[in-house]
Amino acid sequence: MSAKSRKAKTPAAASKAAAAQTTVESTPPPTPAGIMIRLFAIVYDGLLLVALWMIASAIMVPFGTNESAARAHEIAVASSSFRQFVMFPVLVVITWLFYGYFWTRAGQTLGMQTWRLKVLRFDGHHLRWTDAITRCASACLFPIVCGLISQLAWHSIPGFVISVSLGFLGNYLWMLWSPHGLAWHDQLSGTRVWKLPPEPKKKRKFLGWFEEKNDE
Repeated sequence: MSAKSRKAKTPAAASKAAAAQTTVESTPPPTPAGIMIRLFAIVYDGLLLVALWMIASAIMVPFGTNESAARAHEIAVASSSFRQFVMFPVLVVITWLFYGYFWTRAGQTLGMQTWRLKVLRFDGHHLRWTDAITRCASACLFPIVCGLISQLAWHSIPGFVISVSLGFLGNYLWMLWSPHGLAWHDQLSGTRVWKLPPEPKKKRKFLGWFEEKNDE
């Protein structure tokens, strides 16, 4: 290749570098995540959690089944005390470990990755395990209070489920009154959920075709 052709390519290379730098600089910053998109991510994560709960329950139920039912080859049904004092705490721990692992590792659960959400502390750093536990406990506060009120007022399982669900939604309805758009558990744990900008699309090569060729 001649020196003249090399000099002719220099402006093109500089133009490409400048365009790439402009693309990086023009990338919009993260914005606070809204209510609906956060609920969509929770539904996605909820499906994964239900699968984990089912696996854990299938492992634990035989240990809570009495010997007579096991010998008669009956369907394994754990006692109510076993469900309340063993299975339920284990499922709660699994839930906390699920969220704590992803929040402390990358700030994103699988559902949050799908919707480009990321949770960080107010100082911009990733959550620590203490932050993750505080965040989970704060998210349970409203549902627990609503569930206790339901039990004292109606003593019915449907009413309890509805009350807990309303308390869970109350965590996010708090965003409507928060001046910074924070949910109840965000504010108590000192964290914030951001909506990340879409990544720039990259041109893909297909079997070496449609590549940009340099002029010789």
